[in-house]
Parts: sequence; C-alpha cells; structure tokens
Amino acid sequence: MYESITTNIMVKSVEDTLDFYINKLGFVKVLSVPMEGDVFDFAIVKKDNMAIMFQEQNNLEEEYPTLKVDEIKPTFTLFITVKNVNDVYLELKDKVDIAKDPHKTFYGKDEFAIFDNNGNILTISA
Repeated sequence: MYESITTNIMVKSVEDTLDFYINKLGFVKVLSVPMEGDVFDFAIVKKDNMAIMFQEQNNLEEEYPTLKVDEIKPTFTLFITVKNVNDVYLELKDKVDIAKDPHKTFYGKDEFAIFDNNGNILTISA
C-alpha cells in the first residue's frame, strides 16, 4: 500500500532554498517547475536515500488555502541519520548555523542540529 513519504516544505524562495541545500549540504536538484529559468514554484532535491520537496509560499497556498499564513514559521524538524555524525559535523560546522552543538541524547544517539536558510531545524544523528 504505502510506499514512501517525502516532505514538501513551504518556502518564500525556492531559489534561495535550492542554493542552501545544493551548495551547503550537497543535495542535487532532480526536478523543478518550471524546469528552466531563474524563478521556480517547486523543486525536488535528493542526496543518497533522501528527497525533499520545496514549494513557493503563494503557489502552495493557492493549492491548499488552509495553509495561508502571513509569515512562514517552522513547525517541524527533519531527522537525518548518517553513518558518522562527527564527520558530518566537521564538514558543516563552518558552512551553516548550528542550532544545537554535538551531544548525546537521552535515547543514546550522538546528534547535532542545524538551521536551514528558512529557519527549519535539521537534526543529524548517528
């Protein structure tokens, strides 16, 4: 029945978000609407086994009027598992804003968290 779930994040600027995820985190753009040009309504990025969709605020609110907001405020975190959290931390610490320094969680995982360019929190765990 169910096969997968992919997050679709409402953003002010798909272009700025693509820049962050591609140039800071190493994702690759696999699709955008429109496919060519400088301004996008929607895009999908992938890295390894992860995919994230981004949709421009007005476009998403037009599709789902109940999502209409004056200001986009993050209401979720993305939880990303990696093989070596220390290596990923060293790779990212000077490129991104850190939301939470490396630490051991109450459930025994080594983690840290970063902010993306939209203020969303991405927790990275091993």
